Amino acid sequence: MSGKRVNREHPDYPVYISKCKALFAAYQRQIEEEMEKYPEQHGRDHPAYIVTRQLDREKNVELRKLQKEYSYLFTEEA
Repeated sequence: MSGKRVNREHPDYPVYISKCKALFAAYQRQIEEEMEKYPEQHGRDHPAYIVTRQLDREKNVELRKLQKEYSYLFTEEA
C-alpha cells in the first residue's frame, strides 16, 4: 500500500496544521449555519444538502491548495 507521510518534525508543520484547522473550522461553521435553517430535516433529502455539498467541495479545493503549498512536508510511503 502506498501513500504519503507528513513530516511532523518540520518547523512549518505547526503552521500547516494551524491553517488546516482554521480552514475546516470556517467551513464547518458555514455548514452548521446552513443546516440550522432547517432544524426538522435530516439526511440527503435535507433542503440545505446542495449548499452544504458545495461548501464541502470548496473546502476540499482549498485543502488541496494548502497541501500543494506545503508539498515539501509530504513524502512518498512504500
